[in-house]
Amino acid sequence: MFKKGTVFIHLVVVAIELAQVIVLNCQAFAPSIRLNTSRRCKFFMNSAERNQFVHEKDRLFPIDYSNSRSRTSESTRRESFGGLCNLWIAANVLLGSKKAVAQELPFIVELEIQLDPRDEKSSNIEIEVYPEMAPLAAARFRELVEIGFYDEAKFFRVLPGYIAQFGIASNADFNKEWILCEKSCRSISDEKRKLSNKKGTLSFASSGKDSRQTQVFINLSNNDGPPNFLDAQGFVPFAKVISGMDTVVPKLNTEYGLIEELSGGLSGAVNQRKAAYYGKEYLDALFPKLSVLKKATIKL
Repeated sequence: MFKKGTVFIHLVVVAIELAQVIVLNCQAFAPSIRLNTSRRCKFFMNSAERNQFVHEKDRLFPIDYSNSRSRTSESTRRESFGGLCNLWIAANVLLGSKKAVAQELPFIVELEIQLDPRDEKSSNIEIEVYPEMAPLAAARFRELVEIGFYDEAKFFRVLPGYIAQFGIASNADFNKEWILCEKSCRSISDEKRKLSNKKGTLSFASSGKDSRQTQVFINLSNNDGPPNFLDAQGFVPFAKVISGMDTVVPKLNTEYGLIEELSGGLSGAVNQRKAAYYGKEYLDALFPKLSVLKKATIKL
């Protein structure tokens, strides 16, 4: 899913940045480097040279060497030190840019699922997240996983042949911060869709323009076209189930979803606002059989 062309572009940018750093730093003596950088470069100096540097107004200046050392020797030392520091800075630029590229690569999230709350046995599914396809959605999903937002959350809306939805925290305090916050909510902006809502893909639920927050659904069938037309409605896939789609996902509890479908939404449906306000207390009392997402973990 990650295009090789993007990696090439990043490498070109890295090369340009590296050249700029080397050129800029070659125009100045090493002592002009600020203190925090010079500290990291000090391992290139011996103890005698280290004692020759002092800090003044957040910059380093050399003290004259002993009379037995010529001015040419001093200049050579300074230029050599500057060159080594240049190499250190250039290496850091290169490593930093490589890290930026790595952050845009796909990553795996493992979901530990308790299909039946009455049975402590759990099953796992793996999701591959594609930041290149939807960077805002991928970043939000990563953030919520890392803070434990999805841990112990219920699959509160599972409609057979359509979607399996989760994303209301069991912890009501989380929901007050992320869902019931009204104008202060950190909703993410809409993104251009690059993937279709095919079976196994994941998209954020939304209620209008720039309204994506925490709720995510797994497409249980190809919902890109008729009869559901999720692509046309603006839902943007950012990930895909790569393990457990045919073995675990079909076993998610659909009892309440079936009632919701048969009643036209008049019964069986979870009141999402009450679920967010009361959290686990509400869902356990009225929907005790819902499957539970016990733990979401980013695999390293």
